[in-house]
Amino acid sequence: MEFIALMWKYTKRKTNEGGQIYDYQVTVNELGLGEANLVEYAYDVANALGIKYGPVHGEYMIDEDGPVLIEVNCRPCGLNMPTKYLDRISGQHETDSALDSYLNPEKFNYEKNKGYTLYEHGGIKTIIVPKDITAESAPMAEISNKLKSYRETSMGIIEQAQFFSKTQDLETNGGTIYLSHKDPYILQKDLDFLCGVEKYAFQLVLSNRKEKKISIDEDESYNELKSILNKIHAYGLTLFVTDEIFDDVNLMQVLPEEIRDVKGDFDCVVVNLNKSIINKKDNEVASLLLNIIDRVKVGGFIFIPQSTYQYIPNGRIGAEALIKVLDLKLELPLLDFKKVAIASKRL
Repeated sequence: MEFIALMWKYTKRKTNEGGQIYDYQVTVNELGLGEANLVEYAYDVANALGIKYGPVHGEYMIDEDGPVLIEVNCRPCGLNMPTKYLDRISGQHETDSALDSYLNPEKFNYEKNKGYTLYEHGGIKTIIVPKDITAESAPMAEISNKLKSYRETSMGIIEQAQFFSKTQDLETNGGTIYLSHKDPYILQKDLDFLCGVEKYAFQLVLSNRKEKKISIDEDESYNELKSILNKIHAYGLTLFVTDEIFDDVNLMQVLPEEIRDVKGDFDCVVVNLNKSIINKKDNEVASLLLNIIDRVKVGGFIFIPQSTYQYIPNGRIGAEALIKVLDLKLELPLLDFKKVAIASKRL
């Protein structure tokens, strides 16, 4: 074995059936304590098996007795990693190195002599599907690309209902999201966000909701809304995104279909949507809310009352996830604004 091209450290989750499934993995940009022994062990494994040429993929762990072999094979790493994604992280793909070793030995030796150096920190989230579902949409395909470390995803738009079986192994995951960033804190924050949405708001990952049979109490919604609007004048220039225009409300009011035409950012955004989203697919609801939340200026606030968030996938937690993916800060609930999701945009 000539040199190490790329190292990853993965986290697995145990299923109720006792299996182990991939959760996420991150690149090893610098060795931690005891990991040099593992690298030397990997060399020894390849030599013991007589592997001398071509790419080698190995998986190892460290227990109380030291490095342990999990698997090793004569192939590049899996997970269908895109070439451009790997170029951002290490500047090369294992297949490039393998070809260079035969066709361009000078370049191969140059890369080897540079030592192990990565340009960015990489992270990969494999979606764990908690049960068999027939998905009508994949909101995560539109949400994940708002993350600072987002690069690519295997998740796409679902045109027709698509069946996903419960994740039992790598082959039955619900999709893959590829991340990388120069700042490991930002990368880990984005991975934590994805794991949180997967655990607490899965309707924002793969949605199997069809028509939402929820009744709307218009009087209660109106009273709740008026209570909020009467208290927000001190917040500054306000955008009111609403299903219907109110003659007695002295604010800039826009219908949801007009939000893309709104220019500029606002000190305060208030959302009043229910009729317009009750029968939309969840990916469409997510996309609409992201466009609205994006109208908050730095230092500004957004208010999403219960009369709106109960129609968002996974309710209040779903609304909070859409807020956080745009890097807004969730504010503590205020006594005068009960059952209202409140967030602010900070530098």
